[in-house]
Amino acid sequence: MQLKSVAKAMLATATLSLLAAQAPAFAEPAAVKQVAPEYPRGAERRKLEGTVDLIFDVTADGKVENVQVSNASVPGVFDKAAIKALSRWKFEEGDASQGMNITIDFRLQ
Repeated sequence: MQLKSVAKAMLATATLSLLAAQAPAFAEPAAVKQVAPEYPRGAERRKLEGTVDLIFDVTADGKVENVQVSNASVPGVFDKAAIKALSRWKFEEGDASQGMNITIDFRLQ
């Protein structure tokens, strides 16, 4: 059972997209470590799918901070899993970046 949940968690995908209005003149840091979110059991049992849009900052040492949900297709269902996963991501070191945006897509297959 646990293996099945892990496999489904790996199906949750994330795509990084920058907010054009907030994109600074310099290049945004690239993700060097991505952690897939764990699919919430209740959502899995109910066969729910959805997306969570997150806004966050990256520190000069590549850590993710100040993660906030900006939009969710199914509010409150995938939010915690998305925040927890993104908080464990790492970005390349360099200049700090604020107001980055990502959409985490939860899909069952």
